[in-house]
Parts: sequence; C-alpha cells; structure tokens
Amino acid sequence: MVERDYAKQPLTLAELETIFGDEDPPSFLNTRHAIYKEREFGKALPERDELFKLIQSEPNLLRRPITRKGAQVVIGFDKEKLTQMIKA
Repeated sequence: MVERDYAKQPLTLAELETIFGDEDPPSFLNTRHAIYKEREFGKALPERDELFKLIQSEPNLLRRPITRKGAQVVIGFDKEKLTQMIKA
C-alpha cells in the first residue's frame, strides 16, 4: 500500500483523469468544502478541465480517502466498496 498526502503532493491532471474516468464528478466532491458551497457546485459544476485545475489548487474539494487497486477506485470512506476491493 502507498499513502500520499495530496494536499502536500497535488494530483496531476492525468491522475485526476484516471481517478474520475467516465464517472460523474459530483460523487467525488466534498460538499462541505467552502468553495463547493460558495460557488454553488450543487447547482452546476464548472467544465471538467476547470474543475480539475481547481481541485489541484484546492485538493480538499475531493472526498477522502482515495483508495485505488489496479483500475478500481473508491472515493471517500465506503466500507462496502472498500471490502469488495480488498477481496477482489
């Protein structure tokens, strides 16, 4: 297992693309973050590229932890999904 503090070592645009894949970005975002609330991301998100650049500058916009095993990614603490990932 490799741990990484992405607040200290921001994710690259390529890594964000890999993490998000074709998934819907709102499920990855921290809805309690001030920027999320101030910019009313619950109503509308910026374009994907702009969102990724914002995440790079404000990594806490992403839910934590990001757990990755091969092509599988689990964002946030989801006990069921993490258990399935470990067993796979």
